[in-house]
Amino acid sequence: MQQATNTKQTAKEMSSEELASCRKQLERRWKNRKVDEALLERAWQVAYEIATLLYEEFDATQVAVFGSLAEPISFTKSSDIDIAVWGLSDKTHSAAYWKVKGIDTGFKIDLINFDTTKGLFQERIQQQAIPIKKGEQPTLWKTLYEHLQRQVFPVVEEEIYEMNRKKLTQRINDECTKIESTVDAIVKALEDIEVLPAAAREYIEESIANKLADVYRGIERIFERIANEVDAHLSRGSRWHKNLLEQMTKQRPERPTVISQETFLLLEALLEFRHKVNNIYADELIYKNTEEHAKGIKELFQSFSDDLNMFTDFLAQHQDES
Repeated sequence: MQQATNTKQTAKEMSSEELASCRKQLERRWKNRKVDEALLERAWQVAYEIATLLYEEFDATQVAVFGSLAEPISFTKSSDIDIAVWGLSDKTHSAAYWKVKGIDTGFKIDLINFDTTKGLFQERIQQQAIPIKKGEQPTLWKTLYEHLQRQVFPVVEEEIYEMNRKKLTQRINDECTKIESTVDAIVKALEDIEVLPAAAREYIEESIANKLADVYRGIERIFERIANEVDAHLSRGSRWHKNLLEQMTKQRPERPTVISQETFLLLEALLEFRHKVNNIYADELIYKNTEEHAKGIKELFQSFSDDLNMFTDFLAQHQDES
């Protein structure tokens, strides 16, 4: 009787031959991936409608699409439509965000206030942005990519793996940069809470709890991207958050495990805390529990980063495989 495959092997525990086999499987998956033209057409129609709303109701000075929709080969029905907007104050952007969130488009819309972005994230938006001009009518979606100074559709079959690998790695690194910034803010808040007046503690405690939830959201976005682009499987249903986390602990034909068991246990506890933050009133949160997670967040992020670095190293194509 054939033994079951080890489902908990990290890249560090696998042989070079096993890793090469995973990369070959992933290469085949990426080569066979087709652009869903009907899906892209619907997504661009939604982007135009959102842009029109931002121009006409909120006086935006510029609107552009970036992210997955700017890289159509990796756009799927579970992808977000990332839209950057210029010329809005924080208050106006907040109003626009909730207006857009209330529209049933069939897609998740991520509306970013470009004027408040910075660093690598801002650079990525600038590099990827496809502007939608005010009053511009929807056009054949393929023409939207023709002016770009980068290749969004692979021409040579041998380039498909490397092109997808670089994009996936860049997205992971960008998200990690944002998560690290949030982790640093939590550490700073822990220092501040010791010296602030008692009246300010409740506000800081609530801020720390929300930032801890943001850390998990960022990590989960990375897992979603891996599930979509590598595994071609993203769980749905009421348990999808837990299922996705567990999915990252399993070895698949296309990849080793993404996170170790140690990292899984840390993230599992943070996921449970995030659920409480999202589903109970702030004044019902027990600060002792918040503080416990906050004090361990640097250790958690380091463990997660170490695992993720091994995963992105695995993705790198070795010369002797080509």
